[in-house]
Formats: sequence, C-alpha cells, structure tokens
Amino acid sequence: MRRRRIAGALIAGALLLQAGLGCGGGGGQSAAPPPPAVAYDLVFDGVDAEGMRQLYRASLDGRAPQVLGIGYAGTRPNARPDGRAIVFASLPTDQVPSQLMLIEDLSQPAVPLSPVGTPAEREGAWSPDGRRLAFHSQLEDPDGDIFVAEVVGRSLANRRNLTPRGAGEPLVSPDVTPAWSPDGTRLAFTSYRSGSPALWVMNADGSQLRQLTETSPQHGDYFPTWSPDGQWIAFQRISTSDARIGLLSAAGGSPGFFEFEGLAYSPAWSPDGAWIAFTGQVAGEYDIFVRAAAGTEIRRIPHPGADHGPAWIRRVVP
Repeated sequence: MRRRRIAGALIAGALLLQAGLGCGGGGGQSAAPPPPAVAYDLVFDGVDAEGMRQLYRASLDGRAPQVLGIGYAGTRPNARPDGRAIVFASLPTDQVPSQLMLIEDLSQPAVPLSPVGTPAEREGAWSPDGRRLAFHSQLEDPDGDIFVAEVVGRSLANRRNLTPRGAGEPLVSPDVTPAWSPDGTRLAFTSYRSGSPALWVMNADGSQLRQLTETSPQHGDYFPTWSPDGQWIAFQRISTSDARIGLLSAAGGSPGFFEFEGLAYSPAWSPDGAWIAFTGQVAGEYDIFVRAAAGTEIRRIPHPGADHGPAWIRRVVP
C-alpha cells in the first residue's frame, strides 16, 4: 500500500504541473480580437452496429460519439496538430495488409499513403510541425521497424528506417508504437531488442538510443505518450494478470501507476495537458476513458461495442 501511495503522489504531482498548460482567455480591449479558444475532441476506433470497425469522434460534453465524416474503416487514428488531417491504419485483408491512410476532407474518401504493394504499415504519428510521420513498417524486416517520412501532398517522401536491426540483436526484435516528443527532437517507442518489450527513446534521426523501462519476462511496456512539457511519458504496461497506465520521467527511473477499477490500455496525453485518455476494460466492456490531469476525476465515454486507440484532435471554438 505504501508503494501505491508513493506512486499516486508521484503521478498527482506530475499531473498538477500540467494544469497550467490549458488555454485561457484574455480581458480588456485590444486593437485585434483575441484568438479563438482551442479545445480538443477525441478520435478512436470502435465497432458499428454491423460489426465493422471504423473511426469515431467524441467530445467531453457528454454527447454520444459520432462516426467520423463519411465513415472510415480502420484503426489507430492520429490527428495532425492543426486538426486538419488524420492518418490511420486500414483494416487488413487476405490480399492487402494494413496500410497508412490519410483523411484531409471529411466529405471525401481517405487516400493511401503507403504505396501499392508495401508490406504492413500502421501506428502513424504526426510530428509536432505536421510535416512528418513516424510509423511502424515491415518494409525492411518482417518484424517491423520505426520509420520516419515527410508528408508531401498525399504521399510519403524520403522514407528512413530509424531502427534497423543491429548486429547481435534478437531475430525477433520488432520496434512499434512511436511517439514524438513535443519539441520534435525525440521519439519514444517500444522495442523487443533487449529480449522483451520495453520503452526506449532516441533522437528523431535515430541516434542515441536509450532504454527507459526495465526488460522483464513478467510484463511488456507499450504506447508511450509525452506530456506537453516533454518531462513525462505515460505508457501501457501489460502483464499476465493486469494492464495499467504508468507514468515515467522522460529521463528514466521508476514509474508510478494510475488507480483504475479495470484494465487500462493505450494512453494519449491531451495537447493542452488537461487529460490523459485511455482504453479501459470494465466488466468485459471496452470504452474510452479520460483522466483529469490535475486530479483523480475519470470520465467514461459510453459507446456500444469495443472502443480502442484514443487520440486527440484540435477543434476551434467560436
């Protein structure tokens, strides 16, 4: 119990530091009108009435989630920082593996970013400047590596493998779930290179790889997400009996873990620092939950079917 209290205090203290990052309005008169307030919605993948997995959008005001745009079958949406584009992974078929898809207009079909014939690519993550994508690709290794590429129009240019398998590394050594630091200089990701899935961090050019969490046969760490100030990383830890959201200093060290009544997966820290969204499984049902950054409040986003892969998308409030 003492360890849980210490972990809770660590998390609460770190999250309280984020509370001042939310947007606020200005007062008084000015030559120019104040900029519109910035708010964020959630995007995620869920199951519709016909059993098809597609993308949804939800606000935090209690309204029911809505199908995104004209309807897009896929998983793991990730919104460009300006909120005007989304990348996601298509559903694999017997003929075509998962591919990266781009939405720029919610009234139009998505367009493929992965060239025809490319092996599986997924887990796309926009860079903070909105010009690049980091993603998992099996282009050079059946297990998959972390690639980065420039988004030029509706295609990917200057692809680069940041995590090719090194000499002496295990034959099974996938690198997955990349996440950009807020300043765009680093990437956190999960790697099996030390034997079991642990969190690693590297420079955005693939240099200076460093392991953040311990390698253990008892658990695996996935889906890192950075705090807006770049000081903390939330992540998912899975063991044979549990799934929890942990919080770790970006410099490394021992993580603390959230209290939650069920199993918790795939966190996503909101860009304003106010919330951490995650997938929660309670009584066998998967829904999206959000946890307040400045306290312990948790909200559930109710929706029929199994919901996964939350991410945040910017919207402008009049």
